[in-house]
Amino acid sequence: MPHIIVKLYAGRTEEQKKALTGKLVRDVIDHTGCSETAVSVAFEEYAPEDWPEQVYKKDILNGSGKLYKSPGYDPFAEDQGPTESQDLMAFVRGASERAAMADESGMFNPMSWLDLELEDSPGTFDPCFDTPWNELSDNEKTERMKAIRRVL
Repeated sequence: MPHIIVKLYAGRTEEQKKALTGKLVRDVIDHTGCSETAVSVAFEEYAPEDWPEQVYKKDILNGSGKLYKSPGYDPFAEDQGPTESQDLMAFVRGASERAAMADESGMFNPMSWLDLELEDSPGTFDPCFDTPWNELSDNEKTERMKAIRRVL
């Protein structure tokens, strides 16, 4: 005890997963007082198209544990991404406003929200660009993330 399961989109490197594991283990030890040998961490990776049914519905909406942090999105809502006619600025600002309204902590930070959105769902912004996220080089991905962040 405790066992942590990290569910995320596929595509993180082993180095990224090992670094996150180390941080999670340190935080769990610091906040629970357990020993390092008591902590285990597993990763479950999903394709973006599988996330709504296999994770969101199963674990977030209908999970057996108490959800302490709700996401700022709903993959089953009608308006999930920009349309061809909607520009990047309008989409990011609108999504940020919806996330702020859904935030129950009263401490909503749009840049933190955007960073999480870019980390978890960078393809959400694809309709605002000519090239899909998964076809970009690492350098192009960095530049796209900078462009998206600039709109806030």
